[in-house]
Amino acid sequence: MNTKLFPGFLLIMFFLIPFSQAYGQDYKNRALEKQLDSLRIRFNIPAIAYGVVRNDSIIVQNVIGYRNIETQEKAQIGDLFHIGSNTKSFTAFLSGKIVETGRISWNTRFFDLFPEMKEGSNPSYFDITLEQLLCHKARLIPFKEDSEVYPIADYEKSLKENLSLQEKRYYFIKTVLKYEPIPIFEHAGDRYSNAGYIAAALMLEKATGKSWEQMISEISNDLKLNIHIGWPDSDDPYQPVGHINPAKWHLDMDKDLIPLPAALKKYHYFNQYSLLCSPSGNLSITTAGFLEFLRLHIEGLNGKYNYLKSETYKLLLTSYPEYSFGWWNETFNNRFDYSHRGSMGTFYSFVCIVPKINTGIVVMINSWDENGLSEIVKVLVPAFE
Repeated sequence: MNTKLFPGFLLIMFFLIPFSQAYGQDYKNRALEKQLDSLRIRFNIPAIAYGVVRNDSIIVQNVIGYRNIETQEKAQIGDLFHIGSNTKSFTAFLSGKIVETGRISWNTRFFDLFPEMKEGSNPSYFDITLEQLLCHKARLIPFKEDSEVYPIADYEKSLKENLSLQEKRYYFIKTVLKYEPIPIFEHAGDRYSNAGYIAAALMLEKATGKSWEQMISEISNDLKLNIHIGWPDSDDPYQPVGHINPAKWHLDMDKDLIPLPAALKKYHYFNQYSLLCSPSGNLSITTAGFLEFLRLHIEGLNGKYNYLKSETYKLLLTSYPEYSFGWWNETFNNRFDYSHRGSMGTFYSFVCIVPKINTGIVVMINSWDENGLSEIVKVLVPAFE
């Protein structure tokens, strides 16, 4: 080789190697988009938003499909998607921040903050703590089946009119604490409780003098997470809408999927359930916002301090086997990760952190489809391992 040409050769390779790597990743991303779009069509899912972050870099961020299957308006990269029970990790994150300030501790007992509720409450609950509520160890009712949700109407008959949502949650938990505790189940899935997160939110509100909604909004603003409380289209009709199968909602319609009707959004059981469950399942967020949330956790697991201390992140994710502070931890196909799914029936989301490769993955769809989401995850997660 002509040695005079060698430096020039190195210079060309210096530019070509990153170019070829970028081109290769772009090719993979386009191939992945085609795979996911075929699943979207196969399972009749209006839209899929997905993204992957590794260390400090977003590897992929994309959305395919429609905000509304009737209007056929294309979903956009910055759209909001409702994340259901993935809200729990945000409430746990908020709890970690307040614990760090010293205004409350993980071992603070519920009745230390609400002694007036003790009268009429089941004595089995007298020693429940913030940590137990957030890790599904307080034995409160799950509050997710129809048999538990429908009595909301009866409990509200005894309330004054024009109560704030915060006050309604207070009286709801006051009612729940009169129930018999659920059995001492071994598996976290049997102990899983939306009511526990509502009670935890009450504790955070009492400790800070702020509503859960106010504190979540402050975190969103501080970290630029683009969180919206409630449904994506509650303030903006051009955001993605949730979709339902009419038959499953006992609607006499000859369609497999429709946008959630405006009338049903005000249907008492569904609407009031959603509002009461805000701390456990009623946030919407952009893909970029969720990826940033995961990036903070990945940094924390690697010993870095950001919004929370590293030890707080590790506590949130690793305190207990199976379920810990808003995160499932499990081994799937020889891959250990922290993950969660969430749905309020009209959207569905999946999120995971794979600590071995410092990677976070988000999938959000605007309909409820267990099989469809599972198939999407089976394609997406292995693509970035």
